[in-house]
Amino acid sequence: MASSMDVAPGDPALMLTVLRGAEANLDRSLLLQRVLSLFCTDDDGNQIAIEECPDLHRRIENAITHLEMAGLIEQSPHQHLTITTLGSAMMAAYPLGIDDGVLCSLPAFRSQMYETNAPIIRERHQPNPALGSGFSAGLGAHRLTENPYPSDSREHEDWLMGWDEALDQSKREAETLSS
Repeated sequence: MASSMDVAPGDPALMLTVLRGAEANLDRSLLLQRVLSLFCTDDDGNQIAIEECPDLHRRIENAITHLEMAGLIEQSPHQHLTITTLGSAMMAAYPLGIDDGVLCSLPAFRSQMYETNAPIIRERHQPNPALGSGFSAGLGAHRLTENPYPSDSREHEDWLMGWDEALDQSKREAETLSS
């Protein structure tokens, strides 16, 4: 027999349910009721109801936290969830569900995850100024030929990598918002 954890919705479906709950401006208790109203299938294909358990509460809170970190939902002072413009765009782009892999395509989520989970380093290396300069130049729509470093230097390559990363980020964000 399957347990409630075995049949709880997968995280992509759960995150989509949380997004839809935010779109409906639900609070946490109504969101829990919505999740509990879902049906899933066991290994034999039989439909069974999801049961309330501590692990389900943890997974819902985890989904809310990750969607907030990515900027897809916000919480009002009264604990109601609201969807952001980016959240609506992502929900339309990924109608079958959103998981952490999709969220990792968003710079805000990646940055928050790194800050939260980065290994502790005793010595912090200073960011490479050439990489940062190239990234800023890419965001500022500067041309590739404006690289100020000699072409045979490491800084030249770092500037190019930063410039390229900025263009990739801008393209991903534009695609996400236009989808």
